[in-house]
Amino acid sequence: MKTNFKKLIYLTLIPVGIGFSGCEKFLEENPKSFLSPTNFYKTPTDAYSALVGAYDGLGSGASTYYARSIAYLTWFPSDEALPPLLAAQRNLDDFSYGADHVDVGNFWNHVYDAIGRANIVLDKVPGIDMNNSLKEQYLAEAKFLRGLHYFNLVRIYGKVPIVTKPITVIDDAIIEQQTVAKVYEQIISDLEAAVAVLPTTNPNGRATKGAALGILSKVFLTRASSEAGQSGDYAKCAELAKQVIDLGVYQLLPDYQKVIGGENEFSKESIFEWQADRTLTSVGEQSIYGQFTLPRNIVGYVPEAGVSGESNIVAEIPFFNKFNDLDYRKESTFITSGKNAQGQTLTWEQFTYPYPAPAWKFVNKKATTRNAYAFGANVIILRLADVYLMRAEALNEINGPTTEAYAMVNAIRARARAGNGVTSTGFPADLTGLTKDQLREAILEERAIELAFEGHRWFDLVRTKRLVSTIKEINPTYPVSDKHNLHPIPVNEMRLNSKLIQNPGW
Repeated sequence: MKTNFKKLIYLTLIPVGIGFSGCEKFLEENPKSFLSPTNFYKTPTDAYSALVGAYDGLGSGASTYYARSIAYLTWFPSDEALPPLLAAQRNLDDFSYGADHVDVGNFWNHVYDAIGRANIVLDKVPGIDMNNSLKEQYLAEAKFLRGLHYFNLVRIYGKVPIVTKPITVIDDAIIEQQTVAKVYEQIISDLEAAVAVLPTTNPNGRATKGAALGILSKVFLTRASSEAGQSGDYAKCAELAKQVIDLGVYQLLPDYQKVIGGENEFSKESIFEWQADRTLTSVGEQSIYGQFTLPRNIVGYVPEAGVSGESNIVAEIPFFNKFNDLDYRKESTFITSGKNAQGQTLTWEQFTYPYPAPAWKFVNKKATTRNAYAFGANVIILRLADVYLMRAEALNEINGPTTEAYAMVNAIRARARAGNGVTSTGFPADLTGLTKDQLREAILEERAIELAFEGHRWFDLVRTKRLVSTIKEINPTYPVSDKHNLHPIPVNEMRLNSKLIQNPGW
């Protein structure tokens, strides 16, 4: 852990952030570099630069946080995706990894780096002479980010250290983990504070009241089935989800294909997304999903003939088989056939790496080149369909199937049935007449299909206690067990911080 907090100390002394380009995008300015905190954090511009750095913590390169590391820890150790060409990540997929796995350590470092950036804003900005309303908003945005980061930490590692101030002395980084209940208290405190201040609308890429309400709703849904669960968690989830919907800011887009993709960023359905612009530079903000999910040796989906994708992230075939051919979300998610350089049409079974490619969600269909850095592939962290399904699940847990619970799910299914908004596929039909247990299972399946490859499946399997049984069903020989409901504390952190205790079974 000391290794990671050295980064936090560095950020305290020399905050670094990489601005986003684009005239209508947030984070246009590059945060300044400077030598010490004594000659910075003086002006409103300095405050804004600190905030830019905090947002940059969500991903500051193609291998960081939402650009890659959270996907690797949640896509591959589920039934959703596998990495045929990524040797280290195959260990995540087949559950042969340990506490020394590179991605286990990377994610820990990325998230604590991001927490350090948020803490700088919360520690330094209060002392700046500036417009008070703007100051309070910046602080609320930093609390939103910190709450999101700790939510990811507690879901992935369980008990973790809580750091709420910049670390300036290495010895101060040797601190113990807090209970899961304490971590959730910190998350809820940060997000509730953000809800109270954040505006309903904000420039693209920045937190809003709806984003804070929506993440907080997911926090209560997740805590409900955890060791820290409380009796009112499902009710709070349902209430907060309704508040998001009632804001009237967001809407389900008529065409499912317009929800995800490089050309569809910041749509009316998107509530919060990490801004990952591949048209910056080779060292700018990047996500790898567009290039990595394109099938290798299949050309023509975007120009520049003869250059193919990577086939680094493909769908597990049993997961692919969840999608009915009549469900518009299948053709909107997967590339199942294409032409090779010789002009031959191949089905996914004939691809060089014969797996369905979940590329349609991430390929920028308006891109003019297939070069890796040409794909705009923002990562949608929360969208309205997810909120609908969360409310439906919470309502079902409270009272069993209700008219509104059905309405939430059926709105999602109706869009899938409507195809592109012009032609109807006739599938899937509305849900009706189910028991509480049946609706619970139906909602989990609906989440799998609706939110496929958007970073929710592993979390859903873990919180519903279905990870082990699901993996055993499709891969009976994999050594998955209850210990995999959490990832291990990284071995390097254990070596450097004597107060850390490893997760059970690791």
